[in-house]
Amino acid sequence: MNNSNNAKPRFDAVTPRLPTIDVEKALNFYCEQLGFHLGWKWGDPITHANVCRDSISLDLIACPPKTGPALAYIQLTGVDEYFSELRQRDVDLSELEDRPYGMRDFEVVDPSGNRLAFGEPTVG
Repeated sequence: MNNSNNAKPRFDAVTPRLPTIDVEKALNFYCEQLGFHLGWKWGDPITHANVCRDSISLDLIACPPKTGPALAYIQLTGVDEYFSELRQRDVDLSELEDRPYGMRDFEVVDPSGNRLAFGEPTVG
């Protein structure tokens, strides 16, 4: 990594931090239902965890209910295949549709009310 004062900033990734009432329950949902993998977990009981899939990483953080749900839009390749994968696991999903903003996407709501949209561009 170049730490030179002349180096231009480069953004490499983003990790949304999703509030959850029960981190263990959230971990089970993300791993068993959405097909993510455990990155790490911290605390006893667990208060902070990370799940990943390919280059996507999400933090799950124990927060009081008043924090409110988060929203995240995750762009991927193969949205139709992922939608089918989740349907086979009986995950409650919105419809998969082409949107006027140039994406084909669907939404899922996790056990804490966080809304995640998964989409793929429809135009090159």
